[in-house]
Amino acid sequence: MTDKNLNGKDNGPWYKQFWAWFVLAPLLIIMVIWVPFLTIIVKGADDMVLDNYYKEGRMINQRVDQDRHAHQLGLSGQLTVDQEVGDVMLTIASTDSGYELPAQLDLYFDHPLEADHDTMIVLHEVVPGRYQGELEKRLLNRWYVRLTSVPVTRAELGDAAPDLEDWRVIGELDLAKGSSLTFGGDE
Repeated sequence: MTDKNLNGKDNGPWYKQFWAWFVLAPLLIIMVIWVPFLTIIVKGADDMVLDNYYKEGRMINQRVDQDRHAHQLGLSGQLTVDQEVGDVMLTIASTDSGYELPAQLDLYFDHPLEADHDTMIVLHEVVPGRYQGELEKRLLNRWYVRLTSVPVTRAELGDAAPDLEDWRVIGELDLAKGSSLTFGGDE
């Protein structure tokens, strides 16, 4: 069955009508334009929002204890990043004469905005109080730096081991302004 207008002419199928396209064209254009925007939204999601905020909230007390333990040990030192060679050097000392620094430390470079850029380096002791590691990629601009002791497991020390407490030292390093970070001491 065909539609006829008042003059008796057949207007044909709907997709050949001007008013159908006048109404549908803006909707189709918007849909086509939104596909790239939707891709950007999904891929560029905000890394600052935590998926598991409850677990992160519980970890705050542990982090405060780690900071307090580092302060009690009197840890101080200097971290230097050599951008040309890709080496990371750390000189660290403790005012607690009974504390022996571990053979390796974990160094985290956390990007302020993009979690995908975060990197972790294992620093190995070269001589007592001096550690060295290598960067996998060149770092630019500002980073949050977190230095932690590598906790020794109870299995490695045996059942008679005391309660182990690890420590962490945090700081901020802007590689555009300089390549070293001093921590501890008069903080």
